[in-house]
Amino acid sequence: MHAESTSYSAEIAPDPGLRRLVLLSGAVLCLAGLGLVPLLPVSTTLRAVLAGLWFGLCGREWYAMFRGYAGSGSLHIAAGGQVRRQCSDGTWQPARLCAGSIVLPRFAWLRIKPRGMRPYAEPVRGECHESQEWRRLQVIWRHIGAV
Repeated sequence: MHAESTSYSAEIAPDPGLRRLVLLSGAVLCLAGLGLVPLLPVSTTLRAVLAGLWFGLCGREWYAMFRGYAGSGSLHIAAGGQVRRQCSDGTWQPARLCAGSIVLPRFAWLRIKPRGMRPYAEPVRGECHESQEWRRLQVIWRHIGAV
């Protein structure tokens, strides 16, 4: 690989509004799932176990998203697929791009796993006509392919 292609990268800033939407929808869907558990045709004991399991799994995922959002800012994605995330103290931490990431023309759902943390999804949006960084992300994504 040439030096020029390895230095090609994009720095993408997450959208705070999309982050709030993800957290809110996660909480609402968790509660909706809990509301459906009493309708299951199983014993009361099993319903209680399933409700606890559902709430625990939803809570675990919601907390991973919240912790990821609280501790990070921009994402830096290099041509080879390497990812770093900017921590709240301004330092950059390596992370890994995970399966389930998708980049569309105006929206991306980037699943990343920072070192020592659970994976979380970072919703970002942009416009190629307005942002050179977004254009670079589109090119990098075509280069590395879907994860």
